[in-house]
Amino acid sequence: MKTSAKILLLAALAAIGFASCSKSSSSEDETNRKVMILYSAGFNSLSSYLRTNINELQQGWLPTKKKGQNVVLIVTKPLKGTYSNQTSPLLIRLYKNGTKAIMDTVKTYAVGRKLADVESFKSILMDIKSMYPAKSYGMVFSSHATGWLPSGYYSNPQYYEANSVMRRTIGQEEVVEQSVSRSLEMEVEEMAAALPYKLDYMVIDACLAGCVEVAYAFRDKVDKMGFSQAEVLSEGYDYTTMVERLLKNNAPEKVCEAYIDLYMAKTGAYRSATISLVKPSAMGNLASVCKELAEKYRTQINALDYRTVQEFGGTKHWFFDLEDVFVKAGATTDEVKKLEAALADCIVYKGNTGQYYSATDASAHPINIFSGFTMYLPSVEGDYLHNFYKSLSWNKAVELVK
Repeated sequence: MKTSAKILLLAALAAIGFASCSKSSSSEDETNRKVMILYSAGFNSLSSYLRTNINELQQGWLPTKKKGQNVVLIVTKPLKGTYSNQTSPLLIRLYKNGTKAIMDTVKTYAVGRKLADVESFKSILMDIKSMYPAKSYGMVFSSHATGWLPSGYYSNPQYYEANSVMRRTIGQEEVVEQSVSRSLEMEVEEMAAALPYKLDYMVIDACLAGCVEVAYAFRDKVDKMGFSQAEVLSEGYDYTTMVERLLKNNAPEKVCEAYIDLYMAKTGAYRSATISLVKPSAMGNLASVCKELAEKYRTQINALDYRTVQEFGGTKHWFFDLEDVFVKAGATTDEVKKLEAALADCIVYKGNTGQYYSATDASAHPINIFSGFTMYLPSVEGDYLHNFYKSLSWNKAVELVK
């Protein structure tokens, strides 16, 4: 979730060619241009912040609408008044005409259609591919998120430990039906499976998404993924330079660097940021190393006092630094070196301030170690979450929880 922090989650995509019989679209246009998508799923408490992000996007470098130019698209569902006032999601093309930024609505969806819905997510991306065939696609995904956790668990773990089945969550939308309000969220691994084509990058502007469990779910779908291990403050990323860095320069690592620079310049609790840019497809060696360590140190990991391990969730104890978990479990110097080499294989960039802010206790917490991934620590939670974790693709590869 974004709290006073924004959430992140995700994004970006790479695509295949699309044959068209239209005379207005040449093969040169289709094979050379790139598409950047801002999937702004903000029909929630972040609505005003996400509108600000879209305004900032208009202030930076933008392509023109000339034939063969790269394309910037925004998927958004405006919030007007209350959540019960359902609106139409919009697909908007953003481009420069002279010195003016133009917001051109190219498709309007049915009133009440949900953006935080896996089927809508997939079909909208297919619409984009059909309307804008391109060499590659990338995504910035902005909404609430709670890492790999089941839907609803973050806010009320006691209820779910005692009752129902839940799902992993990224993206969030408020829904009011028959005067009853509920939260609609997407499952992380279902969202990854729904991506209809591979992405060059996915930058997730959402809280707590920087988990090894999240990245591994996208290992076959995203070349590079940028995300935060802690909560993301409401201001989010530097959107004024976003398009230039992603679409013009193909440099998602610069987006991550700019994010750290933005918060390093702040003071007090606002000097709070964590981020890494990872290659999910290169996580095979990391999974192998973690599996060896999980097996060797299973007893120690299951007995770890969470208060001794670097965490990033404030008072929500589900997001711990991956390297520190194994260090505190007793990994040898050589084993830690092997782990760090495996991390280096898949982490392109990482950065952090000296502390992170958490809305869970409205406090800043020190960052003493930062490996670029968080992970679950089985010693801190009840039976439901422990058993649920077994369903994750990361756990199936590593067998942290048996």
